[in-house]
Amino acid sequence: MIAKTISLLLATIFIVSLVSAQTQLRIPRISQPAKVSQTIGLSDVSISYHRPGVKGREIWGNVVKYDEVWRAGANEPTLITFSDDVTIDGKRLGAGTYRFVVIPSKTGDWALIFNTETKNWGTVYEAKYDSLKIMVKPEPGSHEEWMSFSFTDLTPASTRVVLAWEKIRLSFKLEINILAKLQASVGNWQLLNNAARFALDNKMYLEDGLAWVDRSIALDKNARNLQTKAELLAQTGKTDNAIATAEEAVKITKAKDPKASTSGLEKMITDWKTKK
Repeated sequence: MIAKTISLLLATIFIVSLVSAQTQLRIPRISQPAKVSQTIGLSDVSISYHRPGVKGREIWGNVVKYDEVWRAGANEPTLITFSDDVTIDGKRLGAGTYRFVVIPSKTGDWALIFNTETKNWGTVYEAKYDSLKIMVKPEPGSHEEWMSFSFTDLTPASTRVVLAWEKIRLSFKLEINILAKLQASVGNWQLLNNAARFALDNKMYLEDGLAWVDRSIALDKNARNLQTKAELLAQTGKTDNAIATAEEAVKITKAKDPKASTSGLEKMITDWKTKK
């Protein structure tokens, strides 16, 4: 009797273990999940989606119907997350996560929609939750077997987001207000100087860069922020002031350490004097 009970107990444990293993088994999905992300200046953008394949099918007008909402992927909703407010093809959109859907057209521009309802299955869409709708012209491209998103034409303040599938490309320009982020992030002299160097290195917001480096110098005048100011002054055509500021940076450096090398800064001074 005891042996029979033990055998029954072991059989039960085996069955439970088998069922548990089966429920934990992961099976590859036909349309594999993917995620791409990109930092633009000081902001982050990420896209989560599933990648359907062409697999010899007629995609546009057949698999994806014209004039009907398409989830821009497969399975769950395609989601785009912005860490900060953005501008998309000239239109403002707040920070957050959005469902991204597309309405293809056989003859005209296609609608790209950013929708705040992100929980329902990919095919469940309600227009009342739309936050932004833009119209774009589809462009031809080389064959893309598995649908993809990518970031192209990257600058310190913008990028182009591209959806590619079959031989169609859909894209929009994404811009970040990097100036606002820089102004919000600066505080001590190092951060202010770094912000000014960003403006200098990227040749953008040069007047703001001068204001930031002046605030840096007011907190702690040193050779680093003086050199930054000198280069910004030269970049904005104020050569005489650039030379005087750079010479002051050399003087401060030598006073602190007579053996310190200032050859790079002195070469800039010589070049500026030659170009006057």
